[in-house]
Amino acid sequence: GGGRGGEALSLSREPLGGMVKCFAICLPKCVGGKGKKGVSDSDGPRTKDDDRNHVHRKLTQYFKESELVVLGDLSTRVRVVIDSSLPDTLHGTSRVTLGVPLAVVNPRAPDRRYVILHELMHHQLDELGCPSLCCTVKGTEPQSSWLRHTKFQSFVRGLLVQLWELVQHSRFNLMLKRIFNCGPESARDGEYRRYIKHTALPMYGMCGQNGHGSVRKVAVSAHVATTMLEASPAVQEEFKKFVRSRFAHGEDMIAMGEKLYSYVRSIDVELLKCSREELDKIISEMLVDLQKMLTELDTGMKVVISAVKPLKEKFNGRCTTVAEVDFCTPHPGVSVNAGGFGGA
Repeated sequence: GGGRGGEALSLSREPLGGMVKCFAICLPKCVGGKGKKGVSDSDGPRTKDDDRNHVHRKLTQYFKESELVVLGDLSTRVRVVIDSSLPDTLHGTSRVTLGVPLAVVNPRAPDRRYVILHELMHHQLDELGCPSLCCTVKGTEPQSSWLRHTKFQSFVRGLLVQLWELVQHSRFNLMLKRIFNCGPESARDGEYRRYIKHTALPMYGMCGQNGHGSVRKVAVSAHVATTMLEASPAVQEEFKKFVRSRFAHGEDMIAMGEKLYSYVRSIDVELLKCSREELDKIISEMLVDLQKMLTELDTGMKVVISAVKPLKEKFNGRCTTVAEVDFCTPHPGVSVNAGGFGGA
């Protein structure tokens, strides 16, 4: 993931009242690491021992020239950086440093090629106009809403970011599988088997293991959707079995997760071959997928997502556009703006 820093790759956040905005970069699991300055370019061939931290490496050290054609101009601009300080749960992240797009990789990641490609595709989506999101609560959440049992900012920076990550991944994972024969299963399988082994799931920062049942339901359902989209069939079944045994309302969590999964349109497309009109359609459909998923979460609020708008200056040095995500109540009141996040 997941972003953007999304991680490709694995992870684990006041009552509402005033106006709160949430601007965060879209990467649940791809966020992290302690970047250091003073990096240098490396042209020589990569060896198994050559995992020095924070050296800029060209993609030709990991891929054949013929493979890089499909990645276009980014393949010559992106640099790979190994960062052993990343936690085991974070296989990689993407960021822009001093104008250079980076694919930051955990040397312990099971499939380094996939991590690099995953982070590169987040950069590609950004450059093609995938928006950052500005999320706002307009009014007050209903008494019956599970949002009253967590912080809106935590929901946005955790669960909402994860769902947006999944939507983004669905627009490039099939292409990566077809052309490079690699996918997210290498990361997701290990991640979810660890959760099962330790009988604990991160709740996206919204609550603890014994948090309010309604909050845990939506968090676990997002995990179910994540495995259905990115884990192997075997792990999908193992995880559903775990959910049924671990949670009293496991079947309801699985049903919601399957519904969330059904809203994500996975497509096999080479984005650089698309016209501007085709790209705009793809991005618009991504936002529709997200809106359906957020509505399915049953927050008790109406979710309204605006058209994509240009930003006057790049967000986090990468996103050039923004879409507004408003959570509206039937009886408008004070707005809580939880901020926004971009993509990784």
